[in-house]
Amino acid sequence: MIRVNLIGNVPKAAARPWLPANQKSAAAGLAILILTGLGVGGWWWQVSSARAAVDVEIANAEADLTRLKNVSLLVDAAVAQKLELTERLGLIDRLHRTQRAPVELLQTVSRSVPEGLWLLELTQKGNAIQIEGRASSLTALTDFVERLQTSGRFEHPVDIVTTNMETVQESSVVRFALKAAAK
Repeated sequence: MIRVNLIGNVPKAAARPWLPANQKSAAAGLAILILTGLGVGGWWWQVSSARAAVDVEIANAEADLTRLKNVSLLVDAAVAQKLELTERLGLIDRLHRTQRAPVELLQTVSRSVPEGLWLLELTQKGNAIQIEGRASSLTALTDFVERLQTSGRFEHPVDIVTTNMETVQESSVVRFALKAAAK
């Protein structure tokens, strides 16, 4: 069996292009414009993100700087306080050393005073020491001078500068003045 198509081929309607030919260049330009806009938008977003990250880093750095300035002020205050305390301790040590010498001198002199002798004045100018007093006898005076020389606080000799006889309340006493040099 043979089949014959009597209707024939009906021409199909011509396919209509999706975009007319005169609009193809406009569509291409629009596509390029959209792609360029997307590219610029992406670049802008990237720059904005980078700027935000840099702003955060700057804020963190400024906060650290403020904190470190405060710490620096504390350190400076601590250093100044340490310096002041060191100066005070040095002053206390110097005072302690300078006060020790007169105290030791007075202790030595008071331990050397024999019975029958009393002191009226003790003067120190640098290493030179002058002692004035009264004694009931010349023996008490010589004992005092000998004790001062053997104490080790004075350079030899301890000199008797003057001796005078005085009467105090109907008693005869020896008024004396000594001169010595402290070690």
